[in-house]
Order: sequence, then C-alpha cells, then structure tokens
Amino acid sequence: MKMRHRNGVIPSEARILLLLFFLLPHLAPAQTPPDPVPELTFAEFRALIPSHAVENPAAAASVREIFFELLSAQGREAAASQSLDRLAGWTKAAQARLDAESAPLLDVEMLRFAEAQAGARVERFEAARLSASAQINTLLGREPHAPLRALGTENSPPDASDLPPEDKLLASRIARLEQLLSQAQDLLAKVYQNYLFGGVTLSALLWQEEQTYETELRYRQALAEAEQFRARLP
Repeated sequence: MKMRHRNGVIPSEARILLLLFFLLPHLAPAQTPPDPVPELTFAEFRALIPSHAVENPAAAASVREIFFELLSAQGREAAASQSLDRLAGWTKAAQARLDAESAPLLDVEMLRFAEAQAGARVERFEAARLSASAQINTLLGREPHAPLRALGTENSPPDASDLPPEDKLLASRIARLEQLLSQAQDLLAKVYQNYLFGGVTLSALLWQEEQTYETELRYRQALAEAEQFRARLP
C-alpha cells in the first residue's frame, strides 16, 4: 500500500497508523522478569536474622533448627519426587503395553496405585517444606509463602582427624549411603529391564523401587545432618 499521494503528502489515516506504529511499543506495560528464588546457606540466613531474634542461646538454637528443618524437608521431598517420577514413567509404559495387548491390566492397576501413593507422599513432604520456609520467611520479614530454598555447602562433613567419634561415624555413614544409593539405582534399572521381558514380577520391581527410595531418603537426611554439624563449628 502506498502511503503518499502524488503530491507527496501522507493521508491523515496513514499518518495515524504510522504514529501508532511508533508509539505502541512505548505504551505497552514493561514486562519485568519474575524474582529469582532466594537461595541461602545457613551462614547467609543467620547473617540476615535481626540480632534481637537470637539474643540468647535458646533462641539461636531455635533459629538453627528451623533452617535445618527446611533443608531436611527439601531432601525428603526430592527423594519422594524421584520415586514418583520413576513410577509415573512405568505407569505410562505399562499403559502403552496394555493398549498393545502385551501387559496385563492388573500390572497397570498396581502401578497406578503405587504412583498415587508416591504422589501423596510428595504432597506430605511438600507441606512440611512450605511450613518450614514460611517460618524462615517470617523471621526475615518476608511474605510467608515467598519462594525460598535452603542450600548446603558441601556433600560431606569436614574430613578432620580430630573429629569427635559421632562425627566420624556420620562421615562414614554418608560415604556408605552414597555407595549404596548408586548400587540401588543400578540394580533398579536391571530389575526393570528384567520385568519388561518377564524375568521378574511387578511385585519384585516395586519392592526394589521402595528400597531405592528409602536409601536415597536416608542419604539426603545424612547430608542434612552434616550441614547441622558445620553450623556448630566455630
């Protein structure tokens, strides 16, 4: 469409359209990116707490306990979510095999039930996490339901020769659980492959899944304990 008459003058309608073309981008409301989820280590969290909130040892211990409850709740929820993801994937695969008449209906129903149980478990741990984060947000003067995530500093407790016996045991337990978790995950993958080819029953697969979940849960809890140990260090 030509915007000029032969005499070189832009028609009034075209001038309005041209004006809107340049003005509209500036009139549109600015799109601000969402705030990132705050992530805090215990040291960062402790530094933000008003001094009057930790003016005595009991109050300081309570603040520390709240933070590590959040860290522990995050670990429980993460372990449960991993289990739920596995079961949800197996249920979809079993449904597809059922549609192709290569899997029994009972297997699909059992997997759906196991998935529903795992989903309820995730919801329970999520509620505990949200409760802990609400307490921390309140201490920080933020909205109770504002996003918040507790961060650990390392994956194992300090390796020092002068550690007390109980802390040496914790370090040993973390190393052992890490190895067990790797073995459990490898074994679970093999059991699932055997189940697909009829080598093991679904009950055996679900049992191994529960063992893998329990091992991951204990491992993540031990990591949270290690973070609590660091908080006690001078």
